[in-house]
Amino acid sequence: MSKNLASKAVSGLKWSSAGTIANAVMQIGYTSAMARLLAPEAFGLVALSAVILRFGYYFANLGLNQAIIQKEELTTENIRAAFTSSALLGAVFTVLAWVLAPYATLIFDMPEVVPIVRVMALAFVIGGVSATATSLLQRNMRFKELSIVETASYVVSYLGVGILLAWLDFGVWSLVYASLVQQLLVAIGAHAMARHNVLPVVRWEAYRALLAYGSKMSVISFFEFIYSELATLLIGRVFGAFKLGIYNRAFMLVNLPMYNLTRTVSRVVFPSFSKLQSETATLAKVYLSSTTLLATLIIPVCLGIMVAAPEVVHVVLGDQWLEAIPVLQVLSLAIPLSFVTMFAGIVCDAKAVLNWKIVITITLIVVISGLFFLLRDYGLVGFGFALLISELVRIGMYQTLMKKILYLSYWKQLRVYLPGILNGVVVAIVVYLMSTVLRNMQLPHLVILISQMIVGGFVFLAMILLFPHSALKEQLHMIFSKMGLQDNPTSYYGKMLMRYRKSLVKETEQV
Repeated sequence: MSKNLASKAVSGLKWSSAGTIANAVMQIGYTSAMARLLAPEAFGLVALSAVILRFGYYFANLGLNQAIIQKEELTTENIRAAFTSSALLGAVFTVLAWVLAPYATLIFDMPEVVPIVRVMALAFVIGGVSATATSLLQRNMRFKELSIVETASYVVSYLGVGILLAWLDFGVWSLVYASLVQQLLVAIGAHAMARHNVLPVVRWEAYRALLAYGSKMSVISFFEFIYSELATLLIGRVFGAFKLGIYNRAFMLVNLPMYNLTRTVSRVVFPSFSKLQSETATLAKVYLSSTTLLATLIIPVCLGIMVAAPEVVHVVLGDQWLEAIPVLQVLSLAIPLSFVTMFAGIVCDAKAVLNWKIVITITLIVVISGLFFLLRDYGLVGFGFALLISELVRIGMYQTLMKKILYLSYWKQLRVYLPGILNGVVVAIVVYLMSTVLRNMQLPHLVILISQMIVGGFVFLAMILLFPHSALKEQLHMIFSKMGLQDNPTSYYGKMLMRYRKSLVKETEQV
């Protein structure tokens, strides 16, 4: 990877991470406030409406966002073609959603979903006119500007519009309007920064290259959507809006922070991987390094959430959501596996290995459908275990594919999980022992949760800095070097770097 590309990637990751952390903190406050102002049914209805609309989203965009980022040589005509297609398709799908919304009652026996779907369908228009600008900012790694716009829009829409409308008894519509306002503000900000040509283009050649890649990406995204939302569809159909609201909040408690984190990384990684698509050996090395670091971070966090689930639900959601506790605990095991596998999918996207990705996704849909059927008698917890098993199947299939296209052995791929698993188990054990003591003392839930976060964070950092797994040492060395800590050998971290270097040299000599 060139120094210029590495510098842009590091800068992009820094700014995206800053925006993600800010949004994550605000989302916790927003979720906590809205969970106390609205009933579970409101979240269930919005979740169902969002699922219905996402059926059309992947074809409304035709994968043009990814095509703009992935294409090695991008012309002005390509940009105009992408904007023309996205804007027209957005308008068409808004009209289709409005007309077809009543038929949603054939899937869900909930007529109240229809007006929500119709209003939320405006997102097609907003997304259609903003997709090209957002993709260009990502392609050019202008993550600083993008992060500022997204954070500012979140403050105005969710913390301003959303909570205010909920307090004024707008009910479910407070969730709907907040979402639309946020998308509109991002669209305005992205256009102000990208300022691309918006004139329509009619030459087919301008569309050909983008649609050849984008159409396959659209199909893949659609199948991935079916896989990821199958639980929402089945729970809503079988158990109704109340149970779906419980599942949705449990899912979001662990999925949202992980999504924000990995979205930050993926937005930087995809353009970086795309620029390395013809350098297989370098791409394989970067893939292993990225996966190791991500697994090291998110697996311990999710295992910590699993142990702290009772306090998380009590503090963030409130006492009326206690049914979400066991569901949250199971999902805390499944969701990190999904996000760690993300990099394998990005490699496929960057190298345009899309047919195999389609096969994997369809296979996962079949697997999880069968598991949902077998475990349906166990209720929401059964759905959680079905997701966990299917994610293990996903890992196996993607590792086989990475062996084929990156020439990586199974051991090299499995090894990247070890630091995260070992550190996560230690964090979970320590937090569990401390939690048991504090719970027996009947301390307030907030006090216990804060203690869990402090102790879990301390143990995690201790494991990373003082007892790093050998698979993690090289990545730590790289990070500390980027931070310039190697320049001060008298500092604590400088000494630690020297120790790591000696350890690495010793291990290499033994091999």
